[in-house]
Amino acid sequence: MVWGQGRKPVSEVFEEAQRLHIGVDQPPDYRTAFGLYQEVAKRDPGHKDAYYNMAHISFAQKRYDLAGKYYQQVLRIDPSDYDARNNLGTVYFQQGNIKRAKTEYLKVIRANRDFGRAYYNLAIVYLQEGDKKKAEKVLEEALRIEPENPDYVRMYSQIQGDSSPVTAGGALVVVSGFAGIVVGYYFLFGRKGV
Repeated sequence: MVWGQGRKPVSEVFEEAQRLHIGVDQPPDYRTAFGLYQEVAKRDPGHKDAYYNMAHISFAQKRYDLAGKYYQQVLRIDPSDYDARNNLGTVYFQQGNIKRAKTEYLKVIRANRDFGRAYYNLAIVYLQEGDKKKAEKVLEEALRIEPENPDYVRMYSQIQGDSSPVTAGGALVVVSGFAGIVVGYYFLFGRKGV
């Protein structure tokens, strides 16, 4: 714990930022939460969750350049943070840098074969590239890990032709919605297993 002279402990500042970030007892206040996360990061440069949450807020505000910067900082602190690496891939995808997005998703999969969301995101990249067979193959891996995940099941069915085709635009909407899912799971269950 880092203490400031006459200031609240970093842990209390971080908790206050989280409450404002997710809107506990009041509507979310991203601006104030972001400022508090910045204070935490300044006082404790190794506090990866402060950077992670600044990345989330930046992503939600479509400030992908900042989101990428903060996810990269998380990875400097903890190179094995699969959530941050997967989300960095999603930032690159949103910026239209499909090659870098694919690279990040593949890094996650190589390091953690049980990270279903990275397979799913990689499938979206393959669909964007027009490679339905590769998309189908990686979705099968995602379904092996999370067979009941409705996003994975829906996309797999669409690829199989059981439903309307998956379009790049539709896939982008799903990836865009991912940021909200990440934060919801993070605050409800912690970052592990997201």
